[in-house]
Amino acid sequence: MSEGVLDDATLARVEDVLQSACGVTLARSLRRSLETALGRAARSRALEPDAFLRKLLVREAAAVECFIEHAVIGETYFFRHPEHLRALARLAQAHPAPCFQVWSAGCASGEEPYSIAMALMAEGLPEGRFRVLATDVSGRALQRAREGVYGPWSLRRIEPEQEKRFLVANGDDYAVIPQVRNAVEFRRHNLAVDPPPFMGLGAIFCRNVLIYFPTELAREVLKRFISALAPGGLLFVSPAEVPLTNGLELETVDAEGSVALRVPAPGVPRAGTPAARRPRPGMGRNQVAAPVPPAGWPQALDDSRARRARAAEGRPALREPGTSRPAWAASTPDPVTPAVPRSVAVDALAAEEVPALERAIIAARAGHFEEAEALAREAAKALVPEAYLLLSMVAEVRGDLNGAVEAVRKALYLEPRLALGHATLVALYGRMDRPEDAERARQNALRALDGLDDEHPLRGVETMTAGGLRQALAPVEQAGWLGVR
Repeated sequence: MSEGVLDDATLARVEDVLQSACGVTLARSLRRSLETALGRAARSRALEPDAFLRKLLVREAAAVECFIEHAVIGETYFFRHPEHLRALARLAQAHPAPCFQVWSAGCASGEEPYSIAMALMAEGLPEGRFRVLATDVSGRALQRAREGVYGPWSLRRIEPEQEKRFLVANGDDYAVIPQVRNAVEFRRHNLAVDPPPFMGLGAIFCRNVLIYFPTELAREVLKRFISALAPGGLLFVSPAEVPLTNGLELETVDAEGSVALRVPAPGVPRAGTPAARRPRPGMGRNQVAAPVPPAGWPQALDDSRARRARAAEGRPALREPGTSRPAWAASTPDPVTPAVPRSVAVDALAAEEVPALERAIIAARAGHFEEAEALAREAAKALVPEAYLLLSMVAEVRGDLNGAVEAVRKALYLEPRLALGHATLVALYGRMDRPEDAERARQNALRALDGLDDEHPLRGVETMTAGGLRQALAPVEQAGWLGVR
């Protein structure tokens, strides 16, 4: 087998392995992505694709575990969607019980649960007043999460105040301080079949996980979440997953333009008052209110007015926080693989003639921005639009917003209907206080999505579906935040 020519029969067998191990299946439009995942998994184990495929098809435990991680676990970073964390902190402060419990389901390598603990501590909740349970199917991801050591790419959205308070330098990396680590407990858990680990929870975070489940399974998981939440408890999912909650009798409440789902409390009037439906101050009818980006976007989508308002109130302006990766369920054991230094891994990929763009992405995630930029420019010589999107991401991380915009424009010159390119401009123009340009980019992104099924995977540096981007680009008034679903 060479990557890119997996026949339909073999692809079906690979998918069957995945379904048996995880209890889930990919949408039809995403099944071909298994080929790419197979190639990455083979390279990670220093095997030829044919050799790895043979191990996978006989269901060797280590091969299945490795394949699942490369098929479904993407990038994660600290402090994604700060509006969610602030809504959580408000609920926790008003919680009457002696211990407020939060479940981070599908936590991957731990950035999300640590962000939750940091946000609660930053709002004044002392250690012992809350507990964060973090679960994932991947034993290796949980091992890394327990270590609590991360590179610069994972920290690109954390505010300096939070970094100084909750992280300490550890060579080229950063370690989570013991007080935060002590507040988080990591366990292995299979979302597809396992019951909730606790009942009476104050909140559950499960973002960008359910979109990888068949609708029936996603609904079953949601029902288990609801049963585990206390009355008034909050459920946080990604925008693309909100429609899955229709008919489950959850309230949707406004979280600074984003959405939080709430289990109705007996005797408490349901959300949905006309006053609550009005756009928040400073928002026009069609202005984008910090649309939620696909995993991997480094752009902060908070509008600058909201950031200035938070600064005036003396509150830290938390920027885009960390995402929990899809964690599919598997029953395979946890093979432990020794960590490989990032530079060694990137050099090894170069020796194996891995495409420059893929090496650039790996270098960027490791915080090697100069190397990432050089590799992305090399890839751009082949007129690859995604290479320019990555150059835009690196420029934005460095604070060069004009350079980031210019790189996106080059990507759009090569592919005018690159929806994620137009959506990236929405974020950049928002940060540059150019609302008219941001709205024009939003309309262009929506036009680029015309005719695409919701499950259609979009071109870009990270995976996102057309439906997920449509939801992320919806104006506040059209998002339907409030009322009973």
